[in-house]
Amino acid sequence: MTDEEIVRLVQLGEKEKYGEIVERYERQLLIYVRRLINQREEEVEDLVQDVFISAYVNIQGFDHKLKFSSWIYRIAHNKAIDYFKKKRIKNMVVIDEDNEEWLVKEEKLQEVLAIEEESREKLKGMIEKLNVAYKDVIMLYFFENKSYEEISDILKIPTGNVGVNLMRAKKQLKKLLISNVK
Repeated sequence: MTDEEIVRLVQLGEKEKYGEIVERYERQLLIYVRRLINQREEEVEDLVQDVFISAYVNIQGFDHKLKFSSWIYRIAHNKAIDYFKKKRIKNMVVIDEDNEEWLVKEEKLQEVLAIEEESREKLKGMIEKLNVAYKDVIMLYFFENKSYEEISDILKIPTGNVGVNLMRAKKQLKKLLISNVK
């Protein structure tokens, strides 16, 4: 059964079917939100819970011409923006000792990118330095495997802008990589 079919059943009153949506998207949204806000795990989980609540409350307004995945990712994106506005955090990298996965160590930036995990850490650190518009496009395209059209739906920007932002983000990442290797 497709997401859209499940949503239609929920809209028709089969509220218990919403649990299938949560099961399908919980892990993906946790990863996406974790990458977006780069905060403690409790904050990430709370925000994802808010996404599911908001999606459920607004399920009657879902437009079946769109993909459900784009719609729920858009809600997650908006919740992340609201989170930053509320916390007054602007393009800030938070280093949390409890979450080693997000810790970018200075000495790692000086080593050769021989180990894949090290490369991922370095890339995460560089992505955190990007302009928010570029960061969102990079994360959705490379980490969430979203198409240009899906990214366009999620970020509410024209599909052409997705390509332009992706190209600009890659150029910025290349400059950061070059400056960190020297």
